[in-house]
Amino acid sequence: MTDLWDRWQSGGELIDVAVRGVTRRIFVRTTGSGPVVVLLHGFPSSSLEWSGIEPALAAERTVLSVDFLGYGASEKPPGHRYSIFEQADLVAGVLAARGIARAHIAAYDYGGIVLSELLARGAAAGFEPTGATFLNGGLIAEHYRPRLVQRAALVPGLGRLLARAYTESVFVRSWAEVFSAEHPLDRDLAATHYRALRSGDPDGDVHRRLLAYIPERAAHRERLERAIFGTEAPVSFLWGMRDPVSGAHMATAITERSPSADLVEYPDAGHCPHLEIPHRVAADLLARTS
Repeated sequence: MTDLWDRWQSGGELIDVAVRGVTRRIFVRTTGSGPVVVLLHGFPSSSLEWSGIEPALAAERTVLSVDFLGYGASEKPPGHRYSIFEQADLVAGVLAARGIARAHIAAYDYGGIVLSELLARGAAAGFEPTGATFLNGGLIAEHYRPRLVQRAALVPGLGRLLARAYTESVFVRSWAEVFSAEHPLDRDLAATHYRALRSGDPDGDVHRRLLAYIPERAAHRERLERAIFGTEAPVSFLWGMRDPVSGAHMATAITERSPSADLVEYPDAGHCPHLEIPHRVAADLLARTS
């Protein structure tokens, strides 16, 4: 487990993506062959969280995994003000650089917000979404329940103090709280994810600055939610129901907004179904891509 992060990085590369007049170094990993599936990760992790499902997907699809700016092996510019809109620009830039005109996008948590923005752009996004699959995340802002530590980190002053205390043990303990009892967090794997989080972080508090997505999403909720439930692309939801952040209550809200939604419920999974039950998630995602 200790070298998982090194092996994951060695299977990808850093590419230059120009966005808003600035060139950023973004980590991209491509495996397999066939129709393209793009995987967008959550907060505060990286593309490494898809390692459990990538082999099954790559047996039948081209799988492209991206580390958002500020995450994993991608650039973490000092003092940067992160935005989900900038992240959407970067994803579109990666697809353009790879010559990808059509792709199914699967997104979890933070990645789901970025996917929502890409859907909102329509043809202006620069590619055709052949489908969109959302895993657990705060898709409907009023039903999102961020953890106390996340809310506290947004408080000026207090957030900086908490960032200094965000040790590996704190990271592992807080992350474990959103996994199901049936499929608890693997502590060794969590330590590897913490290593990815801290890799190349000049300020030691990149996770705090990335939390700007919470108020940003709330401010643009109508646009983002309208994109999810109004896009012409096929949309599906693969949902861990034991998630305290965005579980059964979010699934209920999704079906209220879209009674015919393609919603797969995982009654024994928490916030991270792709980490908890990767084989089931991979099979359900494959069934929805072409």
